Amino acid sequence: MSATLKAARRRVATAGVGLIVCLGLAGCGSAAPQPGSGSAVSAAPSPSVSPSPSTAGSQTAAAVGVVARVVLSTSDVASGYVVKLIPGGDQVAGQVTLDYCGYHYTSETHRVARRQVALYTSAGQAVGASNEVVAYDTSAHAAEALAQFTAAVKRCPTTAFERGTVAGQPAVRYDKGTLSTSTQLPVPGNVIVMMTATAKGFPGHLYSVFVMQVEGTVLDAVYLSSSAVLPPSAIAAAMHVAVVTGQRIPGGSV
Repeated sequence: MSATLKAARRRVATAGVGLIVCLGLAGCGSAAPQPGSGSAVSAAPSPSVSPSPSTAGSQTAAAVGVVARVVLSTSDVASGYVVKLIPGGDQVAGQVTLDYCGYHYTSETHRVARRQVALYTSAGQAVGASNEVVAYDTSAHAAEALAQFTAAVKRCPTTAFERGTVAGQPAVRYDKGTLSTSTQLPVPGNVIVMMTATAKGFPGHLYSVFVMQVEGTVLDAVYLSSSAVLPPSAIAAAMHVAVVTGQRIPGGSV
């Protein structure tokens, strides 16, 4: 998720649609790219396992610097909004990046640095938006992460509750997931997922959009979630965030 439901249910509080629109981003509007057309997806994934991050020696310091430069910052957003590091947002050990539908993400063990931030109003209210940037030990493993996420969306059943890798969180039924890509994002290796989900034992639905891009060893993920249906303006805003951060991803490896 992030490209995962944890981005909404554990790390980012959801808000009303009125708060989410434009996400407080300077320049957000009609120029933001729109996700391409997708198709409903279904089937069954493999069970998930808890990640055990690898160590990368001297590469780690460089990777930490890269994710810090790419991730969304307060200087990117309009007055009245702030960007804050989430708890554990600068850690790899003990933190999960991908857990969509309980899929087995072997790429999790190859993360060497990550940074996840959330967007808040100046009054401290979360607006349901988050940006997670992850560096992997090789470009092949970064590409693998995107491929595994895509496979999880394609194979996820729409009628069963799946339990992810985050301890203490309820099982989730992924009622609908549409998968697409966009030629308007700055990184060609991208995927956009529109998701509707239900948490077991909780009323209502969760509506989310995940925008993920991979270039070199870096994965850049934008998450937007709400308990209300996301309007086109909110989706365009999430795409705009992906453009802002995606333009800062360095080519090649770090």
